[in-house]
Amino acid sequence: MRRPGRGLGITALVLLMAGFLMLAGGVLAPRLLYRGVLNTGSAMEPGYAQGARMLFRKDPDEVRRGDVVLVTVKAWDDGEPLEGLLVKRVVAVGGDTIAYERGAPRLTLGGKPLDEPYVKDGAPTAGTSDAFSVSVPRGHVFLLGDNRNASLDSRHHAEASAAGTIPVHDVLGVALTREETTRTLFVGGSVIIVGALAVLASVPLGVAWLVVRRRRPAAPQTPVWGAVTVEPAGPANS
Repeated sequence: MRRPGRGLGITALVLLMAGFLMLAGGVLAPRLLYRGVLNTGSAMEPGYAQGARMLFRKDPDEVRRGDVVLVTVKAWDDGEPLEGLLVKRVVAVGGDTIAYERGAPRLTLGGKPLDEPYVKDGAPTAGTSDAFSVSVPRGHVFLLGDNRNASLDSRHHAEASAAGTIPVHDVLGVALTREETTRTLFVGGSVIIVGALAVLASVPLGVAWLVVRRRRPAAPQTPVWGAVTVEPAGPANS
């Protein structure tokens, strides 16, 4: 015999479980996949203003030229007291040769002028006083800030190991573009909202199931063979 309200109970349970799963996914997935960082310096202006919140994809499979990355500073441990994390842009990767000749308007990559539309005031060589030429080792990257006048980067650590480059494994994350950040936050927020609505919807359904379950129909009376019904006595006929 099918129990009354069974469909309501199943629906409430499914909504409750699905809601909690979506809430957990919406809250935990961003923490596992991404890392939020407050940009405290001006080295990445104008693209990333001081005080801007930035979202980085953790443990990237590949680091490419042009990527804005979050890195540890231990790779530049050349006697200077560095602490915390840095946000810089990858301008050269393993196998590239990045160079600057004093007085030149641009850096060169592989002997060709490097186009850098992201630098502040269109001044890619600002803050670069000494000429340099660095052949980036395999598995390393060469980093610069977009605001060259306010950035301590690979140019200033030429005496460190690997000529100021850092190992790719010291890259903790690659910054999402504004469009990717907006989309990621929208999807995560939507999942959380839908999950919360599913949990809320399960409550009245669960209550309805309990009410229906308690209102059990009266058990039918089973006739007894041989039983007789005694009618009340009426007035005697005269």
